[in-house]
Amino acid sequence: MAADHMLVMELLYASHASAQRDAPVRRGDDPACQVVLRAAKADADDEGMERLTLLALGTAVCASDLTVVLADHKNITTQQLLDELVTARRGQGADDTPMPDLLLALRSDDPGPAADLLGNLFADDHDAFLDLIVELGGYAATCVSLLAVLEISPVEDTLAELEKTVQQFFAGKQPPRTGTAGESRLPGPSVAFCRQPGTPTTGAGASRAGGPQPGRVHIGEEWRRR
Repeated sequence: MAADHMLVMELLYASHASAQRDAPVRRGDDPACQVVLRAAKADADDEGMERLTLLALGTAVCASDLTVVLADHKNITTQQLLDELVTARRGQGADDTPMPDLLLALRSDDPGPAADLLGNLFADDHDAFLDLIVELGGYAATCVSLLAVLEISPVEDTLAELEKTVQQFFAGKQPPRTGTAGESRLPGPSVAFCRQPGTPTTGAGASRAGGPQPGRVHIGEEWRRR
């Protein structure tokens, strides 16, 4: 399997490529969806979920740090920026997703809420978990493009900084205070983060019986057809 951070970077580059397309494509032909589906199928074959966990955590870390940079540029809080995002999505008729709550949870010094959110989502709906990873990649790609448009940082420089951020996150080190990705207050993967999603510590998913087996990926028919 590729190095931990390279899985995340593959998704970020694929998401950026998807965002540059002039016309929408069938989701099965979308580069980002293909990356996530390959990881899901590989995890299903291994009867585990290591790749998907790495993708979810690493891409969320990048998206969270990018949100901070953009909020700082607008001189507003991260909460305010995410509120603007939710309002814009609702104005377009889009459904709410767990992504804003996850990005806010990742800014906390306590990794528990973010771990619980991911764990409960995986326990409730594996396909929704895959959708969230794709959404995180797409959002991060949009942020990368915005930084270039705003002349804050060229695309390649931002992606290079994000690669460093992800490497440091998986190594359990604090990224430096300066840089395109901004100040990260995240520790490396903790026990709470590294526990397998599907075994939530709180919420309805913690006690529900008969759901997907903890630590094993079930790819629904919608994703299998992609």
